[in-house]
Amino acid sequence: MISRKLEEIKLLMEYAVPAADRQQALALLEEFSNDRIALNLFHAFYSYLPEGLDDAINGLQVIALKQGIFLLCAATGIDKYLYLVNQEQAEFLGSASNGIWDSEVLEYFGYPTREESLRSLEDLTRFPAYNAANADTNLCPICAAANGEFHTLGCPVEVCPWCGGQLTHCTCRFTITGKNRLAGEDDLESFHELLNSKGRIPFEASQRPAYPAAGEEE
Repeated sequence: MISRKLEEIKLLMEYAVPAADRQQALALLEEFSNDRIALNLFHAFYSYLPEGLDDAINGLQVIALKQGIFLLCAATGIDKYLYLVNQEQAEFLGSASNGIWDSEVLEYFGYPTREESLRSLEDLTRFPAYNAANADTNLCPICAAANGEFHTLGCPVEVCPWCGGQLTHCTCRFTITGKNRLAGEDDLESFHELLNSKGRIPFEASQRPAYPAAGEEE
């Protein structure tokens, strides 16, 4: 629940944020109070302060975004830190000044080497400020897939290529697979293959109005 995570973050902030920075930090938290992406990052940061010192986030920037996974930079009073964030969790990657060490992250976002990520991150002012993903009309309000990208499998916004309904609510998955239910990884993988063969329908902004923004249903 978003409301529960918000309260947890506020509690963590009481012990982590310097008194002089508390008002600004709370204002930023309030700005993103209905956004899972930002809240996951805030929770990760305030649960584990990177330097082990009292600190506060004062801004977020988007370094990259692919298939609902954000590479974000959190600016604080001490440093600027990179986080890998999706709708479920946030993972700390280290100081932006050190670049990206994780080979999988480098490959995923198209950096040939760590040195290339360092060059890209030299001037952080060129990256846009992060705006709440659930308010961005170019992103799926649930899984944050961008315009033209495929949804995360299981996203309720995805359109069924067989009937045009909601893929998670229509019965096509049972008709196509011949099963009464899809249980386990093997069933899901088989259905995924059939879905790809039929031709998945990527996210587009016109799908969005029929669905609430992420968090509004909570």
